[in-house]
Amino acid sequence: MISSTTAYQAAIVGDTRRIYLQAVIDIIDPDITYGTVSSSGMANVCKSEQIHDKEMEIVPYATLEANRWALNGQFKLFPLHGADHIGFLGDTLSGADGVFSPAVWVEEHFSNVSILQACSIYFPSADWDGVPADFTVEVMQGRTAYYTKTVTGNTASSIALDGFTVNNPDAIRVTVTKWSKENRRIRIPEIIPGLYEKWTGNEIAVFSLKHQGDVSCMTLPYGTCTIKMDNLSRRFEPRSKNGVFQSIEERQGIPVSIGVRLSDDTVEYKPAGVFYQYSGGWKTGDNGLTMQWDLVDIVGLLADREFIPPSILPTTLSGWISALVAQMGENFAGMYAVDPNYASAEASVRVADDVVGMTCGDILRYVCMATGTWPRADAETGYLTAEPMWNQGSKITLDNLIDYPTMKANTDIAALFFTLNDGNDTQYVVSGNSTASNETKSIQNPFIKTQSQALTAARAILSTYGGNKLEIVGRGDPASEIGDVDTVWLNESTATTGRRIQQDLSLQDGVLRNCSSVLLQADGIFLYDGMEVITSSGVWTAPAGATQLRIILVGKGEGGGHGEPGTMGRQESEDGYGDSERGEYGADGSDGVGGKVWTATIDINPQQSFEVSFDGFNTIFGPYSSANGNTYPQGYSDVASGESYARTGVASPKPGSGDGGAGGKGGAPGYGVYKHYTWEGGGATTFKVYAEPEPGKPGVAGAQGCAVIYWDKEG
Repeated sequence: MISSTTAYQAAIVGDTRRIYLQAVIDIIDPDITYGTVSSSGMANVCKSEQIHDKEMEIVPYATLEANRWALNGQFKLFPLHGADHIGFLGDTLSGADGVFSPAVWVEEHFSNVSILQACSIYFPSADWDGVPADFTVEVMQGRTAYYTKTVTGNTASSIALDGFTVNNPDAIRVTVTKWSKENRRIRIPEIIPGLYEKWTGNEIAVFSLKHQGDVSCMTLPYGTCTIKMDNLSRRFEPRSKNGVFQSIEERQGIPVSIGVRLSDDTVEYKPAGVFYQYSGGWKTGDNGLTMQWDLVDIVGLLADREFIPPSILPTTLSGWISALVAQMGENFAGMYAVDPNYASAEASVRVADDVVGMTCGDILRYVCMATGTWPRADAETGYLTAEPMWNQGSKITLDNLIDYPTMKANTDIAALFFTLNDGNDTQYVVSGNSTASNETKSIQNPFIKTQSQALTAARAILSTYGGNKLEIVGRGDPASEIGDVDTVWLNESTATTGRRIQQDLSLQDGVLRNCSSVLLQADGIFLYDGMEVITSSGVWTAPAGATQLRIILVGKGEGGGHGEPGTMGRQESEDGYGDSERGEYGADGSDGVGGKVWTATIDINPQQSFEVSFDGFNTIFGPYSSANGNTYPQGYSDVASGESYARTGVASPKPGSGDGGAGGKGGAPGYGVYKHYTWEGGGATTFKVYAEPEPGKPGVAGAQGCAVIYWDKEG
């Protein structure tokens, strides 16, 4: 789940909410290589790479330019090692009338761009810096300008140019003859060789997004996004030679964000992924009045691409993920992330021919399957990511669902048949969750050479079989991610959990609604020979043959706080005398926090015994204690059983769950009236109480914790 502020969490489930959409349209050649930056004169604090880093705002630094800055804490001093983002900064001041004589210029060089039909130039947005008033933009190839645009009287902080076509361009030059303010240096934060715009709900007519994943690595689903925008200007007209359409290429990324307005009227955006042009995924309609893109995430971008083996094959998970993204070009080389605990995990094949003819998607599945990880596109960065499953997610209440959750039976499986790549094609069989099932799966993964690797893969595969699928339709939360283990609160006492494997986030008439999700509630208990939940003190002895235990120790939940009493309300009397004062309900008591949860997998001696006790808020199992664990605000989800433990603020905690109790309700206000009495020569006022303020209600007691014990299955 993407991290969120408390204000966001309140706003996204509010009775009314305002949703905002933002998509960055980045039509820049994905193979572009930036070169040097030349100019008529550049300040020594500049860093040339800043002129194409897509940072449009510049950091305010104090300079000797007249009437530009003040000692108000807003401006910084230039450091010796070079400035934070300032883009390009010239070394010449404009004259008293803002004129540069001679004119000043900056030129950005680049290569590997086959065609250019648009460019964008960004200027300072702060009033004290000013903007170029009169300037010329030239798109060049081989020192010849094939497109020239001169602007006079400019007051805007950026300009986007299109309606031209230059083949194989290699430079863009901006020449400034006059600045909007006197005694100013030329400042150009960004020169973009292409189209780079932020579109919102004002430009986007239709938006639909689907995230999906498969933690078993048996398939490789990927995220998709559909964006339809108005094309009244015909900028994206396929029949126009000078439109922007011909610049659209595969592998151009479009970052998408969805935000919600907070109580202070600011907007907190959540990244929803980076989606790419892919295999001509466009279409026009309404005689070209609209343009639609059907985009895919980075997993979809490489899924069907043939893998070209490097001269030396990688031998670790990180090495293979790096090799996969490199298949899409130099600019993708660093666009991946691997969990640091798994980055060096062994992942190798016996011979190079094992991967010849495979697609990148197959290799991605196989290498993750063999290392106990799963692949996805990270929503925040868009990077190809390999990481293990996690056990946390969001809290979903019935108030935020359109209908009650629909539960369906999940598929059962009888057995998994592995063919080990050990040179002998050894067969290794792992039993499934139901011998009565007629479904089996055969896995021939070149990265799985040992029974241990096969068992690692089997655990992930079997975690997706048996049990149920939970289908929900709600208002949608952009902070939710594929792979999250969400807790659905079914009533005041019970909840169920499931791993999110699919979600749709679609805006209809500017409203995020009717968003469907699928939660997998597989019967993961069959991954183990046995399981026991202990809720009373005593001695527990491991069964014969068990050599390893998975332990979940759940401490006792805190009780909810006592509600505050209501306050007195005062109303005007019947004769109209007196002040009116409204009483208030007392504040609700704070919710009790769920107990601490400690988990581990431990090796044990044959039939080893452990003393189990419940000491205050701690659950103790031999030398292990929940006191060494952590609290989880949304509760701890045990994916194997589908149970949720140690939730915060539960109205009716289940015994043995470690849930914290809900806070008590605040007391109701009291009220009374003033009565004014008058007599000759005087008068008096009295106050009559009709209802005393009620005291606050006590909070709900927290539930005792438990010890959950699993013993591993051997195969």
